[in-house]
Amino acid sequence: MNVLDSSFLIIGEGVTYQHCSNFFKNNQIKYQSTTTDNIINISNKEIICKNQNITIDTIDYIVVSPGISPSNNAIKDLKKVGCKITTDIEIVQSLSRSKFICVTGTNGKTSTVNLIADIMNDNNLKTIACGNNGVSVFESLLGEYDYVVLELSSYQLEYITTLNSYISVVLNISPDHLDRHINLENYLEIKLKIFNDSKHKIISKDLNHCHDYSTFEVRDSRFYSNDVKLKDLSIVDDSYISYQSNSYPIHGIHESRNLCACISVLRIIGLSLKDILESFSRRKHLEHRVEEFVTFNDIKFINDSKSTNADSTHNALMSIKGNIILIMGGDIKTMSYDILNDSINEKVKKLILIGENRELLNKALRVSSKKVFCNSLEHATSYIFSVMSPGDTILMSPGTSSYCMYDNYQQRGNHFKELINNYVSQKN
Repeated sequence: MNVLDSSFLIIGEGVTYQHCSNFFKNNQIKYQSTTTDNIINISNKEIICKNQNITIDTIDYIVVSPGISPSNNAIKDLKKVGCKITTDIEIVQSLSRSKFICVTGTNGKTSTVNLIADIMNDNNLKTIACGNNGVSVFESLLGEYDYVVLELSSYQLEYITTLNSYISVVLNISPDHLDRHINLENYLEIKLKIFNDSKHKIISKDLNHCHDYSTFEVRDSRFYSNDVKLKDLSIVDDSYISYQSNSYPIHGIHESRNLCACISVLRIIGLSLKDILESFSRRKHLEHRVEEFVTFNDIKFINDSKSTNADSTHNALMSIKGNIILIMGGDIKTMSYDILNDSINEKVKKLILIGENRELLNKALRVSSKKVFCNSLEHATSYIFSVMSPGDTILMSPGTSSYCMYDNYQQRGNHFKELINNYVSQKN
């Protein structure tokens, strides 16, 4: 695919449209856009829309939003007349020199993708995590990365024809999106497309198709890779893993399975088990990064002050279960906060906006969650203390830089922890 000399039609108006259109504009690539609702008729020569007619001969490739089902009549008609459909993933891969590590599964994708990337970066392998985790795959073209760790959903995989990956991983499969995929068998087959054109193929031993691929497994508190027990590595009470004379905390069996998949990938890269676990340990204890620092009356308090953009706040929200009271605000950046709309609407019962730029942040967000405006972090925590209840999680994940209120994110995070700890100590 000669991307720079091709012309594109983007169908859809969501996140994929935004990322593709920005990339095409920045690189002076010809493109048009429309929506399936806007299409009236499709012939061999043109696409007739409500507000425009698009000549098919002027379009080399069509990029379809993953949110649009291949069963959509307009998409089926476009295929019938011979239109070539591609994806943002394939566009990026055609331009990239990086090796791709692709990960899919019903659950744990984002955690595993970020874990792999974090450990690789900790071991001096320049890596970016992107894809369905909220970071645009186009961002991988902005730096010279050794590896791109890519999270892929079933919706994305449906449209991908060629996936040029160095390593591909299927974590797990359980019934999901069956309104679109009809049944579990079809859903599984779509997920298995991740192995097309992949050099190394890794899959959970729990899946029926595992006999064709390399496997990872956690069984009887022991870790296995390709049916070989990872020596001296075991789980204790689903709360930590032990390796030789060291122990590393985990949060349940689901995290141990994600770690096992991660180990399988990183051993192919050439990292030792010792280096992997040491990096894992360092990552787990990083301050100001989704840091659960105290629990009081069955209320969890999490400091994510390192979050200085929408993507990082989104990742924090997706890692937390239960009712969330979210604190955001600071020195707002010129960026899209659209990625947060769904995650806030789904997971946040109260959104606390703080600082001088709280009204600007409010305008950048399109959320239905109940919003409260506070002048400062002191004001926000005081309000939270009056409304929180057992089972809540209080998350400070600003999604902004700190400079209009604090010297740096560390100062901001420490102030938040100080306010909470002082409250807890007074109540005890």
